[in-house]
Order: sequence, then C-alpha cells, then structure tokens
Amino acid sequence: MAISKALKEELIVDYPAFIENTKKFYNKEISVQDYKGLSGPFGSYAEKGANTGMSRWRFPGGILDQDKIRFVAETIRYYDLKVPHFTTGQCIQFHNLDGETIIKLFEECHRHGIYNRGTGGDHPRNTAASPLLGLYKDEIWDFSPYVKALSEYVLTFIKEIKFPRKFKTAFSNGQENSAHVTFKDFGVLAHPEDKTFSIYVAGGLGPNPKMGVLVGNHIQPEELLYYVKTLALIFSEHGNYKNRSKARVRYLQDILGGPKALQNTFKTYLAKVKETEKLTINPTEFIDSINKQGKVDPSLQDPRIGEQKQEGLYYVNWHPYGGNPSQKQLLQVLEYVGSLDDEVQIRLSSDESMYIVNLTADEARQVLAITENGGTNDFYNSVSCIGATICQVGLQDSSGLLIKIFDAVRKATNVNSDLLPKFHISGCPSSCGTHQIGAIGFHGAMKVVNSVPTPAFSVFRGGNENLGHEHFAKQIGTIVSSDIPSFFVELGQILTKANLIFDEWIQIHEADFDELVSKYE
Repeated sequence: MAISKALKEELIVDYPAFIENTKKFYNKEISVQDYKGLSGPFGSYAEKGANTGMSRWRFPGGILDQDKIRFVAETIRYYDLKVPHFTTGQCIQFHNLDGETIIKLFEECHRHGIYNRGTGGDHPRNTAASPLLGLYKDEIWDFSPYVKALSEYVLTFIKEIKFPRKFKTAFSNGQENSAHVTFKDFGVLAHPEDKTFSIYVAGGLGPNPKMGVLVGNHIQPEELLYYVKTLALIFSEHGNYKNRSKARVRYLQDILGGPKALQNTFKTYLAKVKETEKLTINPTEFIDSINKQGKVDPSLQDPRIGEQKQEGLYYVNWHPYGGNPSQKQLLQVLEYVGSLDDEVQIRLSSDESMYIVNLTADEARQVLAITENGGTNDFYNSVSCIGATICQVGLQDSSGLLIKIFDAVRKATNVNSDLLPKFHISGCPSSCGTHQIGAIGFHGAMKVVNSVPTPAFSVFRGGNENLGHEHFAKQIGTIVSSDIPSFFVELGQILTKANLIFDEWIQIHEADFDELVSKYE
C-alpha cells in the first residue's frame, strides 16, 4: 500500500519555499543557523564551511526495493554524488553537494517514493527495524505490515503536530535490539510467542540519555497507531519548546515528574485517543509476499552470507568501513543488484551496514565478490558518524580516526583483531555514532596539552544494547586523538596474549582497562 495522493502532495507543497531559501543561503543571504531551521525539515543541512550541503534519504525499515535501487544508482551517476554515507538511522546521506543539486534531489526522490520531508528538523525521523525481518531462518512472526503502517502514519505528523526536535520510531523482533527500541523516542518490542507488542517511550541517546518507559505491555499489534498518536499529543502539549537542548521526547520523564507519572499521563491520553480516533491497523493492506525460490547450496559458506527462511534464498552483509562506501563500489553493488529480479532488495541496518537479500546461491556469490573491502569481524564493523570534516556541529574527525585505528591495528604485530570489540565513535556528544551503547565508545572533545587546546576524544566503557542487558556507557577519560590508534594496538596485544575476546576479558579486567586509558591520557 502506498501513501495517499493527498499526503504525498502535502509533503511537497512547501517545496517552493525550500527552493527559495536554499538559493538564498548559497548566495550568502541567510546565516547558517537560520538556514538550519529552514532546510532541516527537507532532509538537508549545510556542511562545515557553509559552501556545501548534504541530502538525507528516508527508507522506512531501511528497505530499498528495485525501483529505489535503480533510482539511487542512476542519480549517483547523473549527479556524480561522490560522498555517500550509511547512517545509524537506516538512511543514506549524500555529502559535498551544491545548492542546485540539493534542490533537484528532493523533488526527484519524492517522485520515486523517497519522502525526505521530515528526515531533519523538528519532525518524525525514519522508522528503523530489524534488517532481516521476514527473512530470519527461525522467525516465528513477520510483523513487517506494522512497520509499514507506522512509518506511513508518522508522515502525517509532519504537518499535523508541532514537535520539539527529533521523533524517532523503531521496531525489534524480540531477539536483537540494533534499533534500540528500549531507549528510543517510540520503541516497539515484538513478542513472537503471542504476536503482541510492548511499547517503550521517551528514551534516547545523546546528552542526558534515558532508558525508555514501558507504557504498553503485550498489546494487540492492530492498536499500535493509538500509542504513537498518544505520545505525539503528549509531546506536542508538554514538550520543551523554549530550550532546544532539552527539546527531545526523553525530557518528558523529567517534565511530567518521572517514569511513573509519564505512565499515568500516557494512560489518560491513550483513553482519549481511543475514544476519538479510528486508527486500528488492517495488516492485510500492508502485506508483501516473497514468492522467489532457489536451490539450497551447502557449499555456500562465508561469515557474511546467511540462509533465509525462504527455500534456497540467501542474504549477504556488506559493511563499508564507517558506513562510508566509495562511489565506485556503491555503484557497482547497486548496478548489479538492480539488474536482478524484482524481489531482490537492499536493507540498511542501524550499524551502518547493508544487507542484500532474496538472492539465489549464484547471485549471493556474485554479491559477495563485489562487496569486498569491508568489515569482516566485529572490530572492522565498528560504527562512526560522518565527523567534523563535513558535519557543521562536529567537534572532531570521527571517520578519520576510525580509519587510523584500523590502519594501526593492521600494521601491528601480535594483534588478533578478532579479539577486539566493535567500538563506536561520535564526532560530538550528540551520539550519531551511538558511542553510548558501545563496549568501547568515543565522542569528540578538546584537551589542553601544554597550554594548547588539542583534538581529543572522551572515552566510554561498558555500553550494551542487548535486550535485557541495556546499559549506557560510562565516561572514564579523555585521550588525544593521535594517541588513540596506539591505545587500540596495546589493547589488542593484551587480548592476544591472554587469548580472550574483549567481552570476556573486561569482565575481570575492568580496572586494567581503566588503567590503560589513564596511561594514554
């Protein structure tokens, strides 16, 4: 089911204002700060230096069908989009763009069902979900129809409800929590055993992170939209509009007097919404079936390949370092995948990786071959935001540091990278690199060394996103940027000598890890 014609038109009705403001900004007639509020609602922000900008493309659930795959490839070629980035919100961003290109991309995306209205600014963001939903070998319940229903419904909020800053929605299949549903603005946790949902609200990463508050336990999935509308109303009526640093859903916990008070408020508002709204989901309106079949091939063995529940079909995972594929390699992937049948999809993940799904064994082999030069273990699948060389609010070069760490570990002797953990880097405290849930995390900072302000990163330890073990990382120190690669080499040598993976080693060596951080401070 596609979004209605009326909603589609509503999402582009103020496009002329975006054109006018973008032209004014790149003609230096509007300040960076003023333009941010005008361009963000259209999925675009100016970059460092204010001479270029970015375009963020929304893919609900991270899914690209064949039409979108071919469109993205054609657009990269036509506009020579050189700097793509896979985000932790399951979007694709294109960077280093001029104003005219940004203007044209918004309209062309809209024509192809890519609705970038609201991917920035004070609006609902992309709806994230488990990337292999509907494909898992041991999956009991495919709730994809509800992901589609929610992602389409929240688009109606863009013009209907005034929001303080971001509003992020996400789903988990009940087995993994890569979309962070238990600490999201609006998180949906599936219970496959009885096909119900639990709803968590007012969580989030960034400054003053908070775990979500449970406001619906084992609810019927058809009632999902009543819950998201309830939160939207509470947010619009009680959210902080005066202080942008606190204009996020998670601060409702403080505004209303704590988690219990939020639960009580939610219960009251929910009853009113159910009395006045008709939001029951009919899942049959959102069902897409997979009819393709292949032949099981036991010889197809690779850590990046997985077998789907659909007979003879496979998926391939590709994680370009830091979510930053080269233009050449991304085009090669898109052009090959776009040449396959209409059931082959791309699915973006919240860890900045891409899954190519619904492949036969021979197709999977071909995709595997053209997606080399990416992460092959947890360490090389580490996560980074785009960083301060591009982002106007970034403090330090997170993406650059990621590559320097990788290079140092590759060159080092007596280091087995398989023992090192996935780490997360954010260029600033905003946690776009999700540093607060990493076993090791960093965010950009400054450190005074010999009376000289020096680029550095604050170090975090002990974050965990796993269901039932959710925990935000603790800040334990600050290391100058240039010393962090050496820090990882020494940590790798310690783990290699002990022959233990980091997750096992840290359980009894937390003090030793903190001492190692202190050594490099």
